[in-house]
Amino acid sequence: MTESPSVDEFIRHMQAELDACEEIVDKKERQKRQWQIESSLLMAIEFSNRFKELSKLGQNPLKIVQALASPDASSANIAKQVIAIASGMCPHCGAPMDADLDFCSSCGNYVE
Repeated sequence: MTESPSVDEFIRHMQAELDACEEIVDKKERQKRQWQIESSLLMAIEFSNRFKELSKLGQNPLKIVQALASPDASSANIAKQVIAIASGMCPHCGAPMDADLDFCSSCGNYVE
């Protein structure tokens, strides 16, 4: 069995698909396909960046996903906090956080 493609390979594939859209004759159809591909690219890039950021923080992104699906509320809450912190957001109020501070300048919530 072969290995699954990586997110980076998916991104490269979608970029090639975006280039191929130029061959679509119908303008509306071409724009529709370009928007679909661009949306997919943005989601893949965001996913890849969050995955890398969580890994840098010493977190296993796959275990976080499992914790989010867990019926245990405390595990799910911890996972949500880790995801918020990795994306630079306050896990309490959702405001953008200054990377130099260990508390939210918007609500004052302390982040470990």
